[in-house]
Amino acid sequence: MPDQSTPRPPVRSFLTLALTAILAACSTAPPAPVAAAKPKPEHQLPDAARQALAQRFPDLTVVSDSSAVAMPGVDDIAVVLKRGDISGEHFVALLEPDGNGGWRVADTSRPIVPGCGKCSVSADLAPHGLYVRVIRALGPDFENFTYQFAPGAAAEPWRLVNVTAYIPPKPDDATSHGFSASVDLLSGQRTDIVDEPGDDDATLHRERQSAVALRAPIAFGEFSFAADALDIETRKLAPVVFDPAGTLPVAAVDALRERFPKMTVQSQSSGTLRGEGRDIAAVLVPADRAARTGAAADAVVAVLLAQPDGSVKVGDVSGAMAHDCPTCDVQVQIARRTLRVQTTDVNATGSVSVDYQFAFKAKDTPLRLVGLRTETTQRAPDSANRRTVASTNLINGDHVETVDGVVNGRRSHNEQKTRLAPGAPVLLSDFAFDPAAIGDDAPTAAGPRAPVTTAAETISGS
Repeated sequence: MPDQSTPRPPVRSFLTLALTAILAACSTAPPAPVAAAKPKPEHQLPDAARQALAQRFPDLTVVSDSSAVAMPGVDDIAVVLKRGDISGEHFVALLEPDGNGGWRVADTSRPIVPGCGKCSVSADLAPHGLYVRVIRALGPDFENFTYQFAPGAAAEPWRLVNVTAYIPPKPDDATSHGFSASVDLLSGQRTDIVDEPGDDDATLHRERQSAVALRAPIAFGEFSFAADALDIETRKLAPVVFDPAGTLPVAAVDALRERFPKMTVQSQSSGTLRGEGRDIAAVLVPADRAARTGAAADAVVAVLLAQPDGSVKVGDVSGAMAHDCPTCDVQVQIARRTLRVQTTDVNATGSVSVDYQFAFKAKDTPLRLVGLRTETTQRAPDSANRRTVASTNLINGDHVETVDGVVNGRRSHNEQKTRLAPGAPVLLSDFAFDPAAIGDDAPTAAGPRAPVTTAAETISGS
């Protein structure tokens, strides 16, 4: 019977194949090494420019520089310089050709004192513009200011034409909201943009435009770059109305007109307070003063609850607002099943903003006050400004108070935490939005009520 198995190759064949593979491996050239990417050469200031800076600022070091054709036919250089001591002072210098192949210092800013070790100053030249960015990051606070300067005509100096302020919300404060404000200092137009978390973690984008009073021209060399140098133009405004179009459902209009025939809706917000429907909160003022800005006296806050059949029903209604702030601006917002009512009073020496937060404890219970946040800003002629923020959780008694100050351009930050004794529930119904009405020991801008436990400690400061 013939052998049906597969024939085996002779051993000599294996040796031949192995030897061939070894020789091929030895003769194969090793892979070429990957050439390391050469770092890009750093931009170098012209020697003549460095010489001009060294003669003008012998005790300063160059931090960064930017060059561009700011004006037709003129290639300028903007340089950020820093003093080597602990003062943290920065300067921005503008250099231009001197006509003889060299450079000269054309203009210099006043000392910029960011106020903390982690702060930074940068400058960028672009066609027809110089952008100076000052970032202050101290503890939980973060501020980003961008100042735009434009060259003057002929021999006139550069002047400030625009400012943009950006302050994000504080991560440990659910009641704070970040904002971005851009102001055209030539026209006075201000644009505010606010992005906040809304229902189901969706981001609410709100934008509005307003106008500010025009200032006298500010020359580059005269501007202080202090944190509050343009406080009037860049201060945080009250929250923008949630519904920019100012429209209400027909059912809501009918319900409010029937309940408040002599009042007009000044602002409103919609969102989910309970259930799954879209509830509405509205600020109503007497019709004869609806056209006036603010007009908080006699204003009321009404809540309309969504019904299963698609209609709305008037729910809790506040009392008339206290008369001690007749020109306060009043805004409402519904987000994360919480109703926020904010009153803001601005005067010549500062501003006071009070944020009341209401929520349902259970489905069939009335809205009750669960949180209170006051923000007080005081401005003084000697630049000794102060901002106090006090936040209180009225459910568990947690109270946090932070004080930020600016004295001679330097910032300080202090934080104090206490535990307060919970008080009696405060309902939205008939509440007049007076902090003192919460109780004799209610937290106010002047300070918190008597603490049960204290963890008062200066977190940081200078």
